[in-house]
Amino acid sequence: MLSARRTIFLGAFAAGIASAIRPRAARFSHPVPHHSAGAWFEAPSCSELFHEQPLDHFAPSPGTFPQRYFLYDGNYRRDAGGPMFFYLGNEMDVTLYVNATGLIWENARSFGALVVFAEHRYYGASQPFPDDPTSDLRYLTTGQALMDYVGLVGHLKKEYGFAPSDAVVGFGGSYGGMLATWGRLRFPHVWDGAVAASAPVVAFEGVMAATDDMDFYAVGETFDVMPAAGAGPHCETNLRKAFAAGGLTRVDPPVLRSAFHLCDTEDAEDAALATSIATWINEALSYMAMGNFPYRSTYILNGDGSLPPFPVRVACESLAEDLTHDDRTEEWLHGLASFAAVYYNYTGSIMCNTLSAPVNEESRIVNELWDYQYCSQIFMVLGTQTTPTDMFGNAPWDGDAVARDCAARHGFLPHRRHFADAYGTPADWARSASNIVWSQGEYDPWRGGGVISSLSDTLVAVVIPGAAHHLDLFFSNENDTDEVIAVRALEMEHVRKWVEEKRTGYAHAPDPGAVMLGNNAGFDPDRTETE
Repeated sequence: MLSARRTIFLGAFAAGIASAIRPRAARFSHPVPHHSAGAWFEAPSCSELFHEQPLDHFAPSPGTFPQRYFLYDGNYRRDAGGPMFFYLGNEMDVTLYVNATGLIWENARSFGALVVFAEHRYYGASQPFPDDPTSDLRYLTTGQALMDYVGLVGHLKKEYGFAPSDAVVGFGGSYGGMLATWGRLRFPHVWDGAVAASAPVVAFEGVMAATDDMDFYAVGETFDVMPAAGAGPHCETNLRKAFAAGGLTRVDPPVLRSAFHLCDTEDAEDAALATSIATWINEALSYMAMGNFPYRSTYILNGDGSLPPFPVRVACESLAEDLTHDDRTEEWLHGLASFAAVYYNYTGSIMCNTLSAPVNEESRIVNELWDYQYCSQIFMVLGTQTTPTDMFGNAPWDGDAVARDCAARHGFLPHRRHFADAYGTPADWARSASNIVWSQGEYDPWRGGGVISSLSDTLVAVVIPGAAHHLDLFFSNENDTDEVIAVRALEMEHVRKWVEEKRTGYAHAPDPGAVMLGNNAGFDPDRTETE
């Protein structure tokens, strides 16, 4: 799950590393469904394991750290050439994805797949510096994380005796989907295909065309509060007054503090109070838009609490009437406060609000790490411009200004073109890549930063009507639409094709020894062309 925090406005694997595995039983908080019969059963165990990884894959490493992963081999059929389903972990404790990624669990049995969920370094229990997790973030890069995954795949293939014809398929949603994409692009010999859901891999300078809308995220948020997405007729109007029109700046600070139930300890200065509240409301909208699922879900809150079905629609009920006239200012303020409370006060127990406080402690840690990743490499373009489809103020993308802001916070400038330089553009992918399915949810504000049109027969993109952030990766639910059910079937159809292609391709491949220079079958190194 990508952090929606909008802070911007406002080598080779070291060979010979031993694998230190310390198994412990980990129970699912979500039962694993039987793929074919639809009955629920409890997985006998999902092993929590650790693999020792070098801190630095690209230079002599100063040490190692234990990378956590979860493994389930109860469905694995080695004799039938079962594949490995490998989830590339996000910026979060990986148990969130173990318990949420139903697409893998519901299909593992029919494929005879070995199931692996790998945790991203610096997150969850995969801590290079456990005593002080944020003390040294030099090794928190996408390249290092991908090499962790490459090394783990290699270790597991050896442990389970994978044949050269046995496929490895990458799965990931959000940042995990970005990693799955980059993994397939950079290491096609490791991942034979990738299902990448809600992955904004295009949202970078040099990758996104200059003519593209760099306010895509703002447009996505705006769409979610409009009738076309199921919201009431006046929700967008009321929010537009707060965002584009700057309506909160015309309200006295004491009135704002009272209307938004700010704690006595809230230290925002009066001069910045209106802007801070607008940002606070927008952050709530950002996360609810990503989590605009058709059923109650704990996903957006990192498993610590839940949001109601279609939370944006629920929040918009507080703004059901047009409250933008001056004689209704008090109602408008209380409506905005109630809108944000659907996210911030999900427990119903918060008596006052602190604008700078994250929704919970887990989110605070993730936000700190993600801000570092954003400012070092994951420098996504996020601008706004006031238009009928963008309810925010005019703040076009200014990469120079954002880079300076990063330097002020972290002491370094971003590598702004890292992903363009490392992986190229969609036009490059269309010429040289294959075997990726990208999905985007219509309600997901990250949609416009991803691949939304197929690039070839093997680089497939789908947009799912009525879906939010990688809904297609979740467990099947009685409230699923026909569209999301169809997309899951399409994704697994491609996965099966990749698995079969790997198997049949190796069946007809030449003997590896036959392609070694000087040892080719039928080639005599002592024979000259003239003989």
